[in-house]
Amino acid sequence: MKAAAAIAFALFLVYSLISRSHSEPQEKDQSKPGPKVYECRWAKGQIEFDGVIKESAWAGAEPIEFRVAWQNRKPHSATKARLLWDKDYLYFCAEMEDVDIYADNLEPNGRLWENDVFELFFKPNANKLGYYEFQVNAANTPLEMYLPSRGAGGYNRFGPLTEEFHVESFVKVDGTLNDYTDKDKGWTVEGRISWDAFKPTGGRPKAGDRWRFALCRFDYSVTLEQPEQSTSAPLTRPDFHRYEDYQELMFVERK
Repeated sequence: MKAAAAIAFALFLVYSLISRSHSEPQEKDQSKPGPKVYECRWAKGQIEFDGVIKESAWAGAEPIEFRVAWQNRKPHSATKARLLWDKDYLYFCAEMEDVDIYADNLEPNGRLWENDVFELFFKPNANKLGYYEFQVNAANTPLEMYLPSRGAGGYNRFGPLTEEFHVESFVKVDGTLNDYTDKDKGWTVEGRISWDAFKPTGGRPKAGDRWRFALCRFDYSVTLEQPEQSTSAPLTRPDFHRYEDYQELMFVERK
């Protein structure tokens, strides 16, 4: 009897512990990691804009890869981008896989997002509304736009206001532009943006400054049911203007 009573008591203790562990809420880590900080390093040496990413300056830049973050997956066509800076310019390049390169818009500040296009967004001050959008499509057509706020009218209002372009670029196509019957390999863009483009928000940054940014891409292809959007930013929905989800770009001092 004593043995039976001991066993019953032991089973009661085990049951009590199990019940308690299931009834009491477990502590969860509610903290979320902050956005990744990318380095925009100082450009060392000259860059020849020919669409070939061969200069030693680019080798020293931090690679920036793209994802379709809101679907938690890699894009069908990979993109690797880089950013650099010096006292005169913000430099950019992107190498993009693409089996069907499409770009027929040759109008500066046209609706380039309806083509294969590389896009750059910069928000210098997280506490102010103004931000910038730059684009270059696979035909090397540019778009440049300062948006005083996200809710003030967008492209239809501010796109036509660009009178002077501060973005210079060169595109190299590895394939045949606008021929969907063959299979292309990809395209590359190299370019630079004069700091004059950023005058509305103070112009050139100082070493150590941090801007919010996103690098983005539209990929149109006969192999896809819908054009694919991909970006460097961990966007929670497919909206390239959602700067709440942008990452930080820190301008590294010259070494």
